[in-house]
Amino acid sequence: MKPNSSTKRRTRTTGRNLEPRFARGEAVLDYFDPARAIVSHGGARPGAGRKPSGKVRKMVKLSPAAIRRVRAFARRERLPDFSAALEEAVRRL
Repeated sequence: MKPNSSTKRRTRTTGRNLEPRFARGEAVLDYFDPARAIVSHGGARPGAGRKPSGKVRKMVKLSPAAIRRVRAFARRERLPDFSAALEEAVRRL
Protein backbone atom coordinates (compact mmCIF):
# COMPACT_ATOMS: atom_id res chain seq x y z
CA MET A 1 0.00 0.00 0.00
CA LYS A 2 1.27 3.44 -0.95
CA PRO A 3 1.58 6.00 1.90
CA ASN A 4 -0.84 8.87 1.79
CA SER A 5 0.83 12.07 0.55
CA SER A 6 -0.84 14.11 3.31
CA THR A 7 0.90 12.08 6.03
CA LYS A 8 4.44 13.08 5.18
CA ARG A 9 7.10 11.56 7.32
CA ARG A 10 8.78 14.39 9.11
CA THR A 11 12.54 14.37 9.49
CA ARG A 12 14.08 15.43 12.74
CA THR A 13 15.61 18.90 12.89
CA THR A 14 19.38 18.79 13.19
CA GLY A 15 22.10 21.39 13.35
CA ARG A 16 22.67 20.94 9.62
CA ASN A 17 19.09 21.51 8.50
CA LEU A 18 18.06 24.02 11.17
CA GLU A 19 18.76 27.20 9.18
CA PRO A 20 17.16 26.06 5.90
CA ARG A 21 14.07 24.70 7.65
CA PHE A 22 13.67 27.88 9.68
CA ALA A 23 14.09 30.02 6.54
CA ARG A 24 11.32 28.01 4.84
CA GLY A 25 9.04 28.65 7.83
CA GLU A 26 8.94 25.05 9.01
CA ALA A 27 8.64 24.12 12.68
CA VAL A 28 12.05 23.68 14.27
CA LEU A 29 11.05 23.49 17.94
CA ASP A 30 11.97 19.81 18.09
CA TYR A 31 15.64 20.91 17.89
CA PHE A 32 15.35 22.86 21.13
CA ASP A 33 14.35 21.70 24.61
CA PRO A 34 11.86 24.33 25.88
CA ALA A 35 12.01 22.85 29.38
CA ARG A 36 15.66 23.92 29.61
CA ALA A 37 15.18 27.39 28.16
CA ILE A 38 16.92 30.18 30.02
CA VAL A 39 15.09 33.50 30.21
CA SER A 40 17.73 36.15 29.74
CA HIS A 41 15.54 39.24 29.97
CA GLY A 42 12.79 40.54 32.18
CA GLY A 43 12.24 40.07 35.88
CA ALA A 44 14.01 41.58 38.84
CA ARG A 45 17.73 42.23 38.66
CA PRO A 46 19.99 42.87 41.62
CA GLY A 47 20.72 46.55 42.14
CA ALA A 48 18.05 47.69 39.64
CA GLY A 49 15.45 50.30 40.36
CA ARG A 50 15.30 53.52 42.29
CA LYS A 51 17.24 53.54 45.54
CA PRO A 52 15.09 54.15 48.64
CA SER A 53 15.22 57.75 49.87
CA GLY A 54 13.64 57.04 53.25
CA LYS A 55 10.71 59.33 52.47
CA VAL A 56 7.00 58.58 52.16
CA ARG A 57 4.84 59.85 49.30
CA LYS A 58 1.75 61.80 50.44
CA MET A 59 -0.84 63.72 48.46
CA VAL A 60 -2.10 66.99 49.89
CA LYS A 61 -4.53 69.58 48.59
CA LEU A 62 -3.30 73.16 48.81
CA SER A 63 -4.90 76.41 47.78
CA PRO A 64 -3.33 78.31 44.87
CA ALA A 65 -2.18 80.99 47.34
CA ALA A 66 -0.40 78.40 49.51
CA ILE A 67 1.32 76.95 46.44
CA ARG A 68 2.54 80.42 45.41
CA ARG A 69 3.91 81.02 48.92
CA VAL A 70 5.74 77.66 49.01
CA ARG A 71 7.22 78.29 45.55
CA ALA A 72 8.35 81.76 46.59
CA PHE A 73 9.90 80.29 49.74
CA ALA A 74 11.73 77.69 47.62
CA ARG A 75 13.16 80.42 45.32
CA ARG A 76 14.14 82.62 48.25
CA GLU A 77 15.90 79.78 50.07
CA ARG A 78 17.32 78.32 46.82
CA LEU A 79 15.74 74.94 47.42
CA PRO A 80 15.71 72.47 44.50
CA ASP A 81 12.01 71.60 44.42
CA PHE A 82 8.57 71.93 45.97
CA SER A 83 9.05 68.92 48.27
CA ALA A 84 12.29 70.29 49.65
CA ALA A 85 10.56 73.63 50.31
CA LEU A 86 7.70 71.95 52.18
CA GLU A 87 10.11 69.83 54.20
CA GLU A 88 12.20 72.87 55.15
CA ALA A 89 9.10 74.89 56.07
CA VAL A 90 7.84 72.06 58.31
CA ARG A 91 11.28 71.68 59.90
CA ARG A 92 11.22 75.36 60.85
CA LEU A 93 7.84 75.08 62.62
